[in-house]
This record gives sequence, C-alpha cells and structure tokens, in this order.
Amino acid sequence: MRARILSIILPAVLVVGASVAVASPAQAATADTATVFSQTNAQRVKAGLKPLISDSTLDRAAQAWAQQLAKSCTFAHSTASWRTSRTASAGWSATGENIAAGYSSGAVVSAWMASSGHRANILNSRYTGVGIGYAKGTCYSSYWVQIFGLSKSATVPGTGDADSDHDADIVAVDSQGRLLVYRGNGAGGWQGSATAVGTGWRADDKLVTLGDFSGDGMGDLGRIRADGTFELMRGTGAGTHAAPVAIGKGWGGFRRVVGGIDFDGDRRTDVLAVKPTGALMLYRGNGAGGFSGSAAQIGTGWGTMTALFYAGDFNGDTRGDLIARRADGTLWLYPTTGTRSWGAAKQIGTGWGGMTAIISAGDFDGSGKPDVLARRSDGTMTLYRGNGKGGWGTVTNVGTGWGGFSALG
Repeated sequence: MRARILSIILPAVLVVGASVAVASPAQAATADTATVFSQTNAQRVKAGLKPLISDSTLDRAAQAWAQQLAKSCTFAHSTASWRTSRTASAGWSATGENIAAGYSSGAVVSAWMASSGHRANILNSRYTGVGIGYAKGTCYSSYWVQIFGLSKSATVPGTGDADSDHDADIVAVDSQGRLLVYRGNGAGGWQGSATAVGTGWRADDKLVTLGDFSGDGMGDLGRIRADGTFELMRGTGAGTHAAPVAIGKGWGGFRRVVGGIDFDGDRRTDVLAVKPTGALMLYRGNGAGGFSGSAAQIGTGWGTMTALFYAGDFNGDTRGDLIARRADGTLWLYPTTGTRSWGAAKQIGTGWGGMTAIISAGDFDGSGKPDVLARRSDGTMTLYRGNGKGGWGTVTNVGTGWGGFSALG
C-alpha cells in the first residue's frame, strides 16, 4: 500500500501512512511511546512553546482508542464525547486528537508535522498535556493515537469554548431578554455574528459562568432568578445550552456569585458567594450538576468588592485565581492554593473604577494565557491580555456598542 496522508483541519485530525503487511492479531504494543512523546515536545520547544506533560489518564484514553482501531481494522477518530467520558473526571477539557497508521515510532511525529492540521494540534499553545497510544493490527502494522488535553489543574474561566472549536467565547443578555453567544476567533477578535441561544431572561437575573459544573466536559451557565432560584443550563458543546434546571434556592441575597473555580482541589468546579456581611462562602460542586456538603466560610471583608470573577490560572502556578475590583478602582489578584486556602493577594492595576463590567475572557487571543475583557462607560469592549505571570500584556479595543447588555460572562 502506498503512503498517503489525509488531513482534516479540525480539533481532531488524522494521518494514514505506509502499511507493512503483517499477520499478527490486533494487540496492545510494547513499543517505546516515550519516543513519540519526547519528539512531540521537541517540536514544541523548537517553536518556543512549553512542553506538554505526560498524563496517565490521557495515555489510557489514547491506548484504548489505538487498540480499538487495531482490533476493528478501521481508521477513524474517536468522538468528543468518547474522549470526555474518559478524561473529564481527571480535570481535562477541550481534548484534541491526532491518529496515524503504518508509521514507526521514529517517523510518525515527522509525518504529523508535515501536515498542517496535525501540526496545529502539536503546536497548539493552549494544550498542556498529551497521551500516547500505540497498537499493532492486521490492516496496518501500527496504529498511533495522540490525545491532547487542556487545563489539567486550573479550570477554564468564563464561558469557555461554547461551540467546541477550541476558541474562547462569551455570552451576553440583551434588552429583549435573549441570551447571545459571541464566538471568539482565537486571535483576540470575533467570528461571525452573535447567535441567540435562549430567551426569557429578565433584567434582574444574574448570569453565572460555572465552568464544567455538570462533569460532562462542556462549559455550563447558571442563572439566579429574583426569587433566589439557582438554575443550571448545561452546555451542549454546539454553542447552545440545555433548558434550565433548578439546583438551589435562597441565592437572591448574595452580593456576588462566582462559578467555575475549583477551590478545594478535587477537580470539580465550585461556586463562591459573598453575603451582605462580606463573608465569602464556598459551595462545593459534586461534579454532576449539584452541590456537595454544607457551605463553608472561606473569607471576610469581601462585601466592598465592586467586581469579582474567576480568572483561571492568571499567575501561571497551575491553580485558579480570583480577580476583584475594590471600591477605590484598584484591581487585585487573589491566588488559590488548590487546598481550600489563599495565597498572597497582589494588586495588579489601578483606574478600573470606570469599567461598567469586567469579566474573564479565557484565553481569548490564543496565547495560552487567560485574558480579561472590560466594558467602558461608552460601551467600548477592551481586551486586556494576561501575560501568564499575574500581569498584563498589550491592550486592544475589540468592539463598540456593548453598553446595552444587562449581563456579560
């Protein structure tokens, strides 16, 4: 069989290589997958990127799919839901995949790098981990699978990737009560027009970005009604959200509610809420769309904050952080330790008092570092790029006319 390469420019792409006829049954191979891992990271380092970590969960998923291909004599990608079911519980999200057949361990990475789609996965700055799978079969001598993962430790902030294209998006509620998705283009801008994905929002409804609160690998949204009902809207991964389901009562009296953060390090996203007294409360998520145990107080003096949101791993220590604006317009970073405690707070800005909304943008510009979006009083939306070290990169205006939205996230 002649060598051939097929490339699909998607988050998951595939390669077919030369086949060597063998008569052995499909079996898990004992080849040195470390060779493929080290060569993959060599390409990243050469491109000025951080190396990927090796993770047993991703390895098991990649190995399972390689064995499935070898056993069935097929050559196709796993599905996003298949990968999510095997990796989300370990904290991975936004998985991508490269597959190949007929290559040796010394040649497969070169083949992937020669194809733009596969190279894009290997050199995607947002991925932090990779698993390698290898199996032998009868139709091709070898089957290789790479499964890439995003956000092993800090969960994805903000709305995240609503439509599964690996680019950060945001949501907004307009004056007609519609929930709109604005799709990011992965380069600090927008793609296409906004899409209405929900109706029936009222001006006094509170929007809460929850991260993967339901444990299915998709970003979820919360809505707190005026009567204090907390509703969960599960993300579908197709830019839409499921119908709201009530998951709590008595949430109407909180000054601020923040979701998406894994405060206790159990790889399940939690919700933080500020009482009128200024007490900061932790409501632990159970990883399945509900809460676990009783609320716990984790801070005091938070009542004076005029903005509060989860920023992802803003300082580069692999743990999630909060950003808060104080009444004097200063902006502060509150790092977490991943063990139900706080690191040292750090001032990261002044003059933020005039912003009418400040939200996490996730990795909005595709740099691999979380960013912040702020709405000015004239309705201009401004992108503040994070530098991955707890500070700022360049600042860019990314739109006008944003003043009419009652909620952003």
